[in-house]
Amino acid sequence: MSDDPSQSGYQAKKLADASVEPPFLIGMSCGSCHIAFDPNNPPDDIANPKWENLIGAIGNQYSRMSELMVSGMSEDSLQWQVFSHTRPGAVDTSAVPTDQVNNPGTVNALINVLQRPRFEDELIDRWRPTNSCPEQANARECWCEPGKTDKCWNKSTERETVFHILKGGGDSVGDLLAVQRVYINIGSCSEQCWLNHLTDLYQVDPQQRNFGQTPFDIGQCRRDCPSFRAIEDRAHDVVSFLLSKKAYSTPLWKAKGLTDLDDWVDTLEADFGEGTFDRGRQVFAQNCARCHSSQDGPVEARDFHKASDTPGVREDWLGNDQATPASEVGTYNCRSLHSNHMAGHIYEEFASETYRSREPDVNQADETGGGRGYYRNISLVDLWAHAPFMHNNAIGPELCGKPSDPNDEFYRSPYVDADGKRLSNPPDCVAYDPSVEGRYQLFLESVRLLLNPDQRIPKITQLTDPIRRAIGPKLYDGEKERLMGIEIEVPVGTPVGWYGSFQHKELLRDMVLSRLDSARLQERMVQRVGPSEAKAAAKEIAALTNAVLDQPDQLVAIAGEKLPLLGSLYSTCTAKVENAGHRFGEDLSTDDKRALTAFLATL
Repeated sequence: MSDDPSQSGYQAKKLADASVEPPFLIGMSCGSCHIAFDPNNPPDDIANPKWENLIGAIGNQYSRMSELMVSGMSEDSLQWQVFSHTRPGAVDTSAVPTDQVNNPGTVNALINVLQRPRFEDELIDRWRPTNSCPEQANARECWCEPGKTDKCWNKSTERETVFHILKGGGDSVGDLLAVQRVYINIGSCSEQCWLNHLTDLYQVDPQQRNFGQTPFDIGQCRRDCPSFRAIEDRAHDVVSFLLSKKAYSTPLWKAKGLTDLDDWVDTLEADFGEGTFDRGRQVFAQNCARCHSSQDGPVEARDFHKASDTPGVREDWLGNDQATPASEVGTYNCRSLHSNHMAGHIYEEFASETYRSREPDVNQADETGGGRGYYRNISLVDLWAHAPFMHNNAIGPELCGKPSDPNDEFYRSPYVDADGKRLSNPPDCVAYDPSVEGRYQLFLESVRLLLNPDQRIPKITQLTDPIRRAIGPKLYDGEKERLMGIEIEVPVGTPVGWYGSFQHKELLRDMVLSRLDSARLQERMVQRVGPSEAKAAAKEIAALTNAVLDQPDQLVAIAGEKLPLLGSLYSTCTAKVENAGHRFGEDLSTDDKRALTAFLATL
């Protein structure tokens, strides 16, 4: 395929060129994201770890999904510009079943799952094992695997007690099905079960398949894909592993080779001041335990280090997994707006009806509802080993690989000034250092920025190359390929999140409606901006369409003037600053912040 940017094959060559690799299906394992260096026993050589240096469920905060997703692509391609900026340790799990929401999130640390809170009476419509099905049963309601005695499933709606695991709690359908969803999301049964349910970003005809998502059908997948049934038979083993001591916590005092917590407290008080531990515990109880504790009773009386009945596991999970409106937390809200688990979307059958019935977050600027608009309150177990912080690893120093060959470096500084312009002399990124001391120093700096929001330099990941997209039929006259239409260019400096969340299909649909059905366009604008502004918005889209038709070669300039309007109308998330929010604790005194920092180092 062509290396000439003017040719249509250029943009797709790394995705579609069969001369690069023969066609094959791509899959991965859970361990690709969740296995990581053991904080208690990091490798001496991080490029050559031994088996004893790895631990199975901690979550890999040093993974570089950007390199995995886009290595080898053209830097001016949509995929490279959107995915190359994903921070280490974060991954957009909607990258394949795209919901057109820019939502990279950290890999879950599945630690001390034995103590993880469960939620009673969730209303769940799903398939459940049963011994038999009635004769002539509809396969969409009850089905038995051929040749297997008593191996049947019945679809029903019941109330259950379940975990909330994803960032917003979307996979709230029970342990086993949550495990199964992970295998599906990373490639299992793709041809048999879910390719026809995905969004094709290049399909702009709303009447055609793959214009948008459609629900994954668990019953159909079970019937048609033997791998689904094979994984289902073994999902209990995965859950058992996550409940085993292989997924217990690694406190910092143990990683430092100390005898017990008391020795670590003595060391901390030598650094932070006498009485720091008790004062920090009190500050934590009064300011943090409301969200970051799973015990009952008055917070002041809780022992956050109390051992449970299971040796090696503390009683307090240091989080309650309760859903908190993203506007209350104040952090970058795009991840809370993911829509995969809404009714009519691809993972509809992997979320409870209780989840989808949550009230919208009316204080968000972006549309919520259908379960969207919330973050669950995460656990702080082993917080020392998981900096930087927040669901996108944005609060704290920026991590980078610092390879010897600069051509292998994907890092692009996200630091900006008050006007959103990239800093010419930004803070340096921090090289990966999974050693005990390296993690601890990263923790200390991340806590400092967490508790002092006014000291954070804003971060907005921006396009470093323009993205050009041709829209229109392409003809070949025997000598040269010619575009009979228009080309869209998104300029350098555009926030990557804005572009990753831009619903270009809806814009093109509305531009067509502006010429064919203005009444229908206005109805759609009512849904987007409300009745008071719908007429003006429809008029703006009509003006944009007319201008493009009159001067198609000026589309870049025309669209550039309309970017603020287009963003407000067609972006699923309009957030920009990635390290904003979570201002809890900023009003504490300097001494209280120091005490809280020391106490957090003991969790």
